[in-house]
Amino acid sequence: MTCTCIETVNEQLATRNTRLTLPIVFGRKPGEPERLMIVTEQIETGRGKAKALGMFASHCPFCGVAYGESAA
Repeated sequence: MTCTCIETVNEQLATRNTRLTLPIVFGRKPGEPERLMIVTEQIETGRGKAKALGMFASHCPFCGVAYGESAA
């Protein structure tokens, strides 16, 4: 069995007219699970300042299972 937390959480959030945002990822292999993107924000803005980076979770933040492994 694989992790179905994204679907489960979206079902629960639907009652509040809310859902998780999933990024579009080019080059993802067929059958590879979708990963949540952790949204970040830039601290300092302006010319020459480094831009904020997005981070992808390697484990489900809800059940802790590594993406690509089976849930217990």
